[in-house]
Amino acid sequence: MFYFKIKNQFFCYFIFLTILIFQEKNSFAWKNHSIITTYSLQDSHYFDSFKNIRAEKLEDFLRQSTTNLPKVLASVEQWAINRSENFDFTYPKTPENLKFKSSSNDPKIVEKFLNAIRVNSSVKFPLYLQILPGDFPQNFDTILQKEEVMLHSIMNDMGEYIFIKINEQDFVDPLKVVATASDEPDYGMDINLFKDNPKDFNENYAFGQQPFGNAQFSFNSQAPFHMGFYHLSPLIYKTAPYLKQTYAEYRIKLFTEMSRFAFQTGHPYWGLRFLGWSLHYIQDLTQPFHNSPIPGYSTADLISLNILDKIQDAFCKSHTKINDSINVITNRHLILEKYIYDKLVYSIKNNFIQSPIILALNNSSFDHKYPKYDENYVRNIITQEASQEENPTYGSYIFWLLNKDTSAIIGRSFPSEYTFDPKYIYNDNFDSLTILNQQSENKKIEMLTIENKLMLRAGSHTRKLIEYIL
Repeated sequence: MFYFKIKNQFFCYFIFLTILIFQEKNSFAWKNHSIITTYSLQDSHYFDSFKNIRAEKLEDFLRQSTTNLPKVLASVEQWAINRSENFDFTYPKTPENLKFKSSSNDPKIVEKFLNAIRVNSSVKFPLYLQILPGDFPQNFDTILQKEEVMLHSIMNDMGEYIFIKINEQDFVDPLKVVATASDEPDYGMDINLFKDNPKDFNENYAFGQQPFGNAQFSFNSQAPFHMGFYHLSPLIYKTAPYLKQTYAEYRIKLFTEMSRFAFQTGHPYWGLRFLGWSLHYIQDLTQPFHNSPIPGYSTADLISLNILDKIQDAFCKSHTKINDSINVITNRHLILEKYIYDKLVYSIKNNFIQSPIILALNNSSFDHKYPKYDENYVRNIITQEASQEENPTYGSYIFWLLNKDTSAIIGRSFPSEYTFDPKYIYNDNFDSLTILNQQSENKKIEMLTIENKLMLRAGSHTRKLIEYIL
């Protein structure tokens, strides 16, 4: 009887956690990675030896890589299989019919490559650069529309961008190529890859059912590729094994090896572009809200909330306790993202190059505290570090006035109508800087501390990967 009760409690907890995850509204970590990459690298010398880099179409790179590229992809595949076995995580093997086999005159070579790396093959990969906020295109620049760069189904979620066309064989600034590419994985390449997603391409990538998030909302479908739940409690893994289905580490390995291969075979433009793709996932994992499905809550908090929900369901036939918690955490996630973005854009537009957030990204004096990048760096350093920022300091969400986790600090730094009221629905017009400026100095300092800590780490980990590849 006791065993049955425990098992039933686990089942209830599993259902609760499922509901919580399925309500996730946003899979961004940072808005516009190109800004973060630019200011992490602008004063570095990593690209000093890159001169006369010419833009190259993806098709041309692939046509010259048909012999050795399959070996690179096979090596990454075996690494992912071994990794999943060693860490008891999920990795669905690439179907044999999708593995890259092509010839230099194959008219479908690009499609076959995109299928082989299992990204959305409807996404276009034109030659282009992003113009950062605060900068302006030149009179001679050709502006590309958003639908020429990103998947149509997510355009409304993406905000304002300026893209300019570059031509094949144009000389390009290597930093601009990497920075532009570092935002690219948010443009649709990881959208609708699961069996139960709406499809705009025909291949079955064998990722199975979407493990969490609403499978019918396109943008939610990229979440498992941009998050890494590597440091949850054994109880959570036991009751919600689908949380082992996150693939950010795999994407990093894939695009890192693609970048190295491109550099080694005389294709520096694609070496830089694949490098930017790798950086995107690295930077995503520095965001505490991307390392836990329930940031700011301990396991005990979740069980308690589940009990309250059962009581409420029994007497009121409703689940507002759970839904309210979901809405509050979602709002805090989005407020942090918007605050960092607003602070960066404000600094750029006002030429405030000595602003704390720019200095934090650019500050390499802490890089030596981290080991050299290797295949364990993502799990042992980046995500371990970020996970510590989402655990309640004093063991429970209820101590939010004292806790130092990211969610608690956001909760008490911004007015309660935004961070505690579950009826508040976040929208992107949220003026984070004006609102924070109206708060006490202590609250401003707490947010400045978060900003400094997270951007220092994002900058350092960006440079560590650059050093590894270059």
